[in-house]
Amino acid sequence: MSGQLRYTYENPYANLKLEHYVYRIGSYHYNWHPDFELLMVVKGSVEMCASGSRHVLEEDDMILINPNEGHATLGLGEGNTAMVLHIDPAFFTGYFGADEFVRLDLVSNAATRNEPRFAVIRRCLAQMMVLSVRRDPASRLRYDALVYRLISAAVSVDQVPDETARAYRIDRRGKDAVSRLVAYIDGNYRERITLADLADKTGYNATYISQLFKRKLGINFSEYLLRVRLSAATAVLSSSDARVSDIAAEHGFADLKSFNAAFRKTFGKTPAEYRRQLSEDNRAGDTAFKQVFVSVDDEYVGAKLARYIVADAGVNVQDADGGDEADTWVFLQEVIEAVQGAQELLDGALARMRGER
Repeated sequence: MSGQLRYTYENPYANLKLEHYVYRIGSYHYNWHPDFELLMVVKGSVEMCASGSRHVLEEDDMILINPNEGHATLGLGEGNTAMVLHIDPAFFTGYFGADEFVRLDLVSNAATRNEPRFAVIRRCLAQMMVLSVRRDPASRLRYDALVYRLISAAVSVDQVPDETARAYRIDRRGKDAVSRLVAYIDGNYRERITLADLADKTGYNATYISQLFKRKLGINFSEYLLRVRLSAATAVLSSSDARVSDIAAEHGFADLKSFNAAFRKTFGKTPAEYRRQLSEDNRAGDTAFKQVFVSVDDEYVGAKLARYIVADAGVNVQDADGGDEADTWVFLQEVIEAVQGAQELLDGALARMRGER
């Protein structure tokens, strides 16, 4: 980490591969990827559109995006900031199996954000960011323990593999074939493409292509094509003053009506309504979308990390059952010590981050 709140972490023995960062939210950047993505709003208010559902996340709210789930965020107001954790789904192979779909459901709102499980996740995220600058064995052990605690809080006790949901299969076999198909669509989405066209251009059987998309990506060919067109068209919609009808035509949509329908189904509004909603803060965030992350010197974010570590340490106190008074006193002493050391831990970590720049 060099001056920015961003790092990657790997532990191959535990199938752990993570990316963790803090960044400013701008306008829609419709995307999907093979990782789980946990997004928590650190500052402001954020609209999250995922698989046709719209959520307005306020400060301290969070949502978990599943692998290959189409999603986009929009900052509502100014200075909107989010912390994001990407988790490689290979981590779950030892729990759900290599050939199973894994889909997790997690989202908070005003009624649930103060529940213990969300407080635990916030505290783990903050402590992980602080520990990320340390590479000694003891710190790595503590870091891995935090990851396991975070995931156990995010996974419900009755979580089961979901064969019907739009989820990414952990199994990566057939990746080369999918990559070839995807590369052709990504390079030709502006043109009319049918399943027969794709079969002719790539040499694969049309039925095989259809099955491969569904098995490996959890979506069919036509939806993938629509996602690519929407992603590119939305970026132009945010960054230019081109007419909506021209944007639709230039990105493979048959007409304005079909573009409007696809956009509304995905984001809950028309392209014109979305464009009117954009602010200068949104556009400013677009120029550095996930290229420049929040600095370690950001006082607001630093104070928020400290608050998550300190304030949420009291969650277990509230949940503790009434036992022996001596045991309760020891428990409270441990909490007090953790609270007293939290700010020192944060200050030391931030100082080391600054020293690495």
